[in-house]
Amino acid sequence: MSTINITETAPIRNVEADAARSEEIEPFIRYSQRKKAESRPAQARLRRRWDFEKRHVRRAVWQLEQETDRAQLLRIRELVDRAFVSHRFYRDLYASVGYEPGAIVTWDDYEALPVINKRALIDGGFGEDVEAMYPAGMLHSARTSGSSGLNMTIYQDDASVEYRHVLYMRHCELMLRDTLQPTDWRYGIYFVAERYTSLLGDYPFVTVSQDVPVDILIRNLAEVRPRLVLTLPSALQRLAETRIDLQEFGVQAVGTNSERSTKEERLHYSDTLGVPVLDEYSSEEMSLIAYECGERRYHLVEDSGRFDVHGADEEGYGHLVGTSFGNASMPFIRYDQGDVVQIGQAGSQCPCGSRFRVLTSFRGREDEALADGQGTVAADAVLGLCDATLVDAEANVLQYQIVQTARDRVVLRAQPIDRALGLETRPVRKFVATLPSLFENVRMNVTVEQTDDFDRFASGKRRLIIVAMDGAR
Repeated sequence: MSTINITETAPIRNVEADAARSEEIEPFIRYSQRKKAESRPAQARLRRRWDFEKRHVRRAVWQLEQETDRAQLLRIRELVDRAFVSHRFYRDLYASVGYEPGAIVTWDDYEALPVINKRALIDGGFGEDVEAMYPAGMLHSARTSGSSGLNMTIYQDDASVEYRHVLYMRHCELMLRDTLQPTDWRYGIYFVAERYTSLLGDYPFVTVSQDVPVDILIRNLAEVRPRLVLTLPSALQRLAETRIDLQEFGVQAVGTNSERSTKEERLHYSDTLGVPVLDEYSSEEMSLIAYECGERRYHLVEDSGRFDVHGADEEGYGHLVGTSFGNASMPFIRYDQGDVVQIGQAGSQCPCGSRFRVLTSFRGREDEALADGQGTVAADAVLGLCDATLVDAEANVLQYQIVQTARDRVVLRAQPIDRALGLETRPVRKFVATLPSLFENVRMNVTVEQTDDFDRFASGKRRLIIVAMDGAR
């Protein structure tokens, strides 16, 4: 274990200045504006924790299902009892179903707990109660709304933030399929800066705006030479359009997050950019939920939380309900964030080596499903058609959005790569002709609209599918 003097008063490394090697990139560098700023003692504590725990968290990915199951149940027992004693919201909720401390002995006991959602937490004043429990300035905070439009502040203590960060560093190693070295740069293209820009100068992480002009971005990548790039899919799209080989800049992998992307899109980006492009599935509430391995399978991050399907139909699809292990101060227990998924059987080992369970299908949020009379067309079916048509290079589509504006009307909003060629291409025509076949109860009319302006969530993230029956987006 390393011995680092946390009382040392030297300033933290100015990673942003190190990365801004030319004046042209400076306006696009993201600086942290978090209420609780990173500090040298915090960096030192996290560095010690990473050095101490990295072997254990690396090994956890390969451990047997029974070991993972046992470790999860022990953590949940402690978490639920602590929440019952410490938080009014859970005390009232669990008391209403006869819960007493120590009641969780088996998984059946856990699954008997009520399922909660964001609306219940907001209505119950959960966030306000958590904030009042701690001295001012002690907690980290992040704002989230997702696609629900319900704004909620997520609070975390230092230990929880550090635990999440340790797992995220392992996540970076899984994308690289190699050990992350202290000298390795990570390069983010995102809305906000990373919480920790380095660990006492090592493991540097710089973030630039998603709006950076692509020529400036490429020159900065050539200067910084990051080993890993982490980005929004919409920002990666502009980089892929240049068809540069990222390996020439020292990049070995790209991770996508925050926005919905499809497998075919990522395969296309991988071929175009010359490095693996792998996705992550996460949220502010649950932290890391699943990661895409090199075999193109989504593995649940079993030491980040316990994730199960609730209310499964005959095909095994249901709501993802999770309990996060990464937030002791504001626990999310049996939390439904609105995603419809299918989870595979446990017990098998992926060719990548992981024994973590596999999220076999992700249908997305319920509000992404196109309306089909009294039924719906799931987002994965629509995006599967997009993969087979709009992702094709012959489609001449740079980016797209599917908008249902009425019961019987869908608009494909798309930006062409070559304006002269436009959208009258064979793949686009195939999309228009095929989409109506996905609807059983409505005779759907599909039109195409050329645009450079796409609707986004309030957070700025792109939206691939929008249901706006009143015509408002």
